[in-house]
Amino acid sequence: MGRMSSVWGKDCLELKPERWVSEEGRIKHEPAYKFLSFNAEPRICLGKEVALIQMKAVTAAIMHNYHFQVVEGHPVVPALSLFLHMKHGLMVKVKNKWA
Repeated sequence: MGRMSSVWGKDCLELKPERWVSEEGRIKHEPAYKFLSFNAEPRICLGKEVALIQMKAVTAAIMHNYHFQVVEGHPVVPALSLFLHMKHGLMVKVKNKWA
């Protein structure tokens, strides 16, 4: 669901931070059911907040130390399952920023 054009629009594959900001400059909140991995009320994941904090910390550390580039021509398609993952994996070139 995270990249479905029927949910997010034709530009669903583009990084557009402005889609999360309202006309008044406030954060726009989306319904929880749009994020399949944590489900929605009343059966929302109890560890959701801790998982999100850990994800952000680890992602920041990795992004700080490495440069990633998706391999040209590799199909980037999400697979719907209990654990969200890429249908064909995600092939990337990784380079250490400090080497």
